[in-house]
Amino acid sequence: MLRKYVESLFKVASKSDAREESYYSTLERLLYDYSESQSFKNISVTTLPKKTEAGNPDFRVWDGKQHITGYIEAKTPHTNLDDVQYSEQLKRYRGTFPNLILTNFFEFRLYRNGELVDRVQIARPFMVHKLKIVPPVENEDDL
Repeated sequence: MLRKYVESLFKVASKSDAREESYYSTLERLLYDYSESQSFKNISVTTLPKKTEAGNPDFRVWDGKQHITGYIEAKTPHTNLDDVQYSEQLKRYRGTFPNLILTNFFEFRLYRNGELVDRVQIARPFMVHKLKIVPPVENEDDL
C-alpha cells in the first residue's frame, strides 16, 4: 500500500509543476486504502472541506454524516514540519481539533488535544526532489 503511495507521490513530483494541492488525491487514496485494509466502515474523506472556526484544514476524515474523526493539514513535500508546527495556523488547529495530522506527504505527525503524540517518516522527500528517484518505503508498520 505505501509503495504504491510513494510511487504516486513520485509521479506527481516528476511533472515538476506540482503544487501542494496536486498531491491531495494521492493522500486521499492512501486514506481510503488504509481504512479498507483495516475494515473500517463508513469512512469519508473531504478534501478542502468548508471553513471551520479555526480556519481551513486541507482534509476532514469523518463518517460522512456527523462524527468527525479528525483533520489533516498538508504542506508541500519539501516542507520542514519543524518550521510549521508552531505557526499561528497550527496553533489554532491544535487548539481546536482534538485529532490533527500534520503532513508533508512523507512525514506524518499526529496531535491529540494539541500535543504531539506520534510521528513517522515513510520515505525521504529529497530522493524524489533532488535525486529524482522513487525512495524506498520506511516505517510502514509505524504508520
